[in-house]
Amino acid sequence: MKRIVIVGVVLALVLVFLYGSSAGNPRIVFADVNRVVQEYPKWIELNQKYAQDAQFYQQKLNELLAELDKLQKAGAPQSEIEKKQAEIASRKQQYEQLLQSEYQPKMQTVLNELAEKIEAFAKAMGYDFVLKKEALLYADDAYDVTEQLVNYLKNQ
Repeated sequence: MKRIVIVGVVLALVLVFLYGSSAGNPRIVFADVNRVVQEYPKWIELNQKYAQDAQFYQQKLNELLAELDKLQKAGAPQSEIEKKQAEIASRKQQYEQLLQSEYQPKMQTVLNELAEKIEAFAKAMGYDFVLKKEALLYADDAYDVTEQLVNYLKNQ
């Protein structure tokens, strides 16, 4: 009877040890987040729209700069030139604020969506942690899942 209890205890300890060791070894990988973001299709699309809008506003500024150049070449009074320069500076600031107020929330939405998809990728692959490559001092390239993550996101 004593032997059965000892065998049972030993068996229980072995099972606890085996289960504990598999649960105690988290699967940790890393990814180059900058590359993942830059290759995320929705980020690319948003950046293209941003570039188009920025180009539109830059064209408006270029028109104002051409007007300023005409004033200077025509010998306009200094007060008129300064007024045009102030208008240009004001418009530039206004355009930058417009772009920021329009695109900052959109960019944050895309980044939040990306974080959710990275979490889904990690769960699907059985990873416990996905770390930023930039935060690591050293990691073996065997744990780099950047390419797999980029492909996963492109196929979503």
